[in-house]
Amino acid sequence: MRKTFAKMTIANTTIAKTPALAHHLAKGLGAFKAGIVLAAALISAQNFANAADLPKNTVEVLKKLQFDPAILDGLDKELAVPAEWIEQARKAPLLKISGSDEVPLHAVLVKSFLERYPFIKIDYQRGSANERVVRPLLAFAEGRYLVDVVRSMDGSLSEFTKLNAAETLRDLPTYESTLPGAHYENGYGVAFRARPYCMSYNTTLLKKSDLPKTWRDLPDTAILANGRIGAVMLPHLWVMPLWGKYGETWGVKYIDEFFTKLKPQIRTEGLNAAMSLVGAGENYVSLPAYPERIKELQDKGAPIAWHCPDMVPLEMSKLAIFRGSPGMFAGKIYANWLLSKEGQLSQLAVFGTTPVHKDLQRKEFYIYPDEMAGKPLESFDDQAMTDRFIALWNGYATGKGK
Repeated sequence: MRKTFAKMTIANTTIAKTPALAHHLAKGLGAFKAGIVLAAALISAQNFANAADLPKNTVEVLKKLQFDPAILDGLDKELAVPAEWIEQARKAPLLKISGSDEVPLHAVLVKSFLERYPFIKIDYQRGSANERVVRPLLAFAEGRYLVDVVRSMDGSLSEFTKLNAAETLRDLPTYESTLPGAHYENGYGVAFRARPYCMSYNTTLLKKSDLPKTWRDLPDTAILANGRIGAVMLPHLWVMPLWGKYGETWGVKYIDEFFTKLKPQIRTEGLNAAMSLVGAGENYVSLPAYPERIKELQDKGAPIAWHCPDMVPLEMSKLAIFRGSPGMFAGKIYANWLLSKEGQLSQLAVFGTTPVHKDLQRKEFYIYPDEMAGKPLESFDDQAMTDRFIALWNGYATGKGK
């Protein structure tokens, strides 16, 4: 599979009428979400033909983010899906989606979508990787469809490819709206959001000046040696962008030095638990760590902060649509909307996650803009190389060597 990269530096420019976004995010994702009323019921409204008639929920999102409507310029072109898609979606309006996000939050996310396309009825199911990805793939292999859309594919492109299971999405009007290299080859998976993964640290046990200034400096940061790093068993989230930037030879040597010099403590808990342990002082640092959880812990009084050295590893969450599924056309309309400016801002309002839209890359969109400003965002996606890296990492993590 061809390697795909996304590299971009966050702009330091500002957007008219946006100063309150940083304020909202600084108050914590939980408080920000609380400002949006959860609604499980589907909204019945007219189908808006273009962006001139914004959905009521979109108007509310713009108000809460304090964005000028001009930020949505070009939205009508982005949402101009083929008439055939609309016709086919009206004939098969039930759209089954599997994902990792909580059901009530996804319901909030799609409020504007359902105002635009009230004839589409969404059945959203939350589940583990096995439930949302593996089981639907096994069903497809048997000629059955459990879902139409899979959100958060979790590196399952090879399985989709082997089964010829994914519909290409290169014909989405918004396909080219994203960061370079955000999508899987041939459009079999499209990136709908990004999340930066750096490191968390305990502010009582460490000063920021104690931390490595570059990722390359990390193995030589003696203060973090002898088990002071909690290394979560999701290393690809932070290592693979480095691996992609500096090459496999460098990456192999880097992992050897990381383990032999620092002797990290391997954490089998999830990311959230590992960050909580840093806040409790059990580890000085945890890797990887994402900003929403850090802010949540800070709001509870934990002595924890987020640190990105010289670049920001970025993980792209991707979705796929099952080829020939009953709701395939409704799924394409959904995916196109999610990549549009309206979908990306709705997602920002609900989850606080990094947009993938290339026109929405400004520091005001981030919880910790000062940690990211001026630093390149690095994303790398090569399943075969990732598999080789995971095998290498697991050898060190289990004490069985390379």
